[in-house]
Amino acid sequence: MDRFQSIFGIPTQDIRRTVVLLPFIQPGTLALLGIEKLQNGALYSSASTHCLSVIRTGIGAAFTGDAVLYLTETPVQNILFLGTCGLIQQTKDINTGSLVIPKLSYNMESFCDILLDDCSSPVAANCDPQLAHDARILTGLSLPEVCCASFGSLYLEEQNQPRLRALGIEVIDMECAALFFAAGKTGHRALALLSVTDIPGEKPYYSKTTSSDKKSLADNLSQACLAINKIARLYA
Repeated sequence: MDRFQSIFGIPTQDIRRTVVLLPFIQPGTLALLGIEKLQNGALYSSASTHCLSVIRTGIGAAFTGDAVLYLTETPVQNILFLGTCGLIQQTKDINTGSLVIPKLSYNMESFCDILLDDCSSPVAANCDPQLAHDARILTGLSLPEVCCASFGSLYLEEQNQPRLRALGIEVIDMECAALFFAAGKTGHRALALLSVTDIPGEKPYYSKTTSSDKKSLADNLSQACLAINKIARLYA
């Protein structure tokens, strides 16, 4: 067994041109993507259909970024990320329950920098605009674009709301910056689809999930998987 298969659970030749990265697996996700079961590797779990590969990365920037770097050993061209995010401030068009595309993400994922108040000049990396266009055209969904920050502390996110708003940041997650920067380094095209699940300071991530919240998350999952499947077939 080679290094890649040991780490990911499947060999490099089983990786398709489109790869879906999942920091965690929401109920029903694998079935919507045509996957029955993931094969466990030392760090990631993976499986493939005829047109896409799915990799469970685990939560956190380093796991996502490393997965992208390891994928240079494979035929992958497009890397799609499916996750969740917090909304800094609701707007007329975006609220909890929305499905959004981060057009860019700032690198604020260092816990130590946030704690020491040393992230005053973050840098952003962009998603691939063609993949964002494809997702809208192929599905007919609006999929609003947002400015994201990958933020390295759930504890400190509420205290940093003024700083985030001053940068024009609309949503926060934990992985998108690593995804976009790593993809820029490797030459892959990358896109993230995020479901808005909470509003720090108003409807925090630890608040009770309502039946309406669960329905919105399930609807978003279906829509996101629809976009992913259509993109995968387009580039198969």
